Amino acid sequence: MKIISWNCNGAFRKKFKFLSEYKPDVLVVSESESPRFLQEHCDGIPCSSHVWDGEKGFRGLSIFTFNGYRAEIPDFYNREFKLVLPVMVSNGKESFLLIAVWAKAGDRSKDSYVFQAYRAMCYYEKYFKYNTVIIGDFNSNAIWNHRRHSGVNHEALVQRLNRDEFDSVYHLVKNEEQGKESQSTLFFHRNKDLAYHIDYAFLHRNMIPQVADFQVGQYSDWGGISDHMPLFLNLRDQRV
Repeated sequence: MKIISWNCNGAFRKKFKFLSEYKPDVLVVSESESPRFLQEHCDGIPCSSHVWDGEKGFRGLSIFTFNGYRAEIPDFYNREFKLVLPVMVSNGKESFLLIAVWAKAGDRSKDSYVFQAYRAMCYYEKYFKYNTVIIGDFNSNAIWNHRRHSGVNHEALVQRLNRDEFDSVYHLVKNEEQGKESQSTLFFHRNKDLAYHIDYAFLHRNMIPQVADFQVGQYSDWGGISDHMPLFLNLRDQRV
């Protein structure tokens, strides 16, 4: 199963073609248009299902599924945590919980960035299962641990997820420490000198053996399309 997460930097209707060749099963796209907007402006994206959340129809958080996979918002979705969107993904043979993240600034500190994601993880942890994927644009890194939103920083978020038996796939695959990443996922304003690692995929430890491959897109390939690089996560089928 191929999962791709990407902050497309807007206008996804014009950029889907760059991902379609990878034949994803699940796409998590920040700064994406709503289903209605896409239908009105480009006849939509050819997918099995499209779940979206956002305040503006042209910029929100999308989960697209393909190849027989479908995504549905569960009853426990809490709209208090905007742009942290849980969905149940299934193809009839296997299913898993996916929590898509696009952490943004809010009206108050407790609604912003890492604290937004932290509060959402605290709420949703009672629904975490052994087959849960948490992925997206967290807008957070350990290099900013000195900055706190309502007393919470990136270290606190990672520790919380670690206690719930989740690990960052990038850091496991690359054997690197938080805050010392050799690859960046954001080039602010597409400037190679303003490079940060702020996009993550966290898997429950029971799923780690399913990781077949994990890659971060290269600036040479994606820098002209978005300021964020996509995450490519390839998982082996669940063993029954």
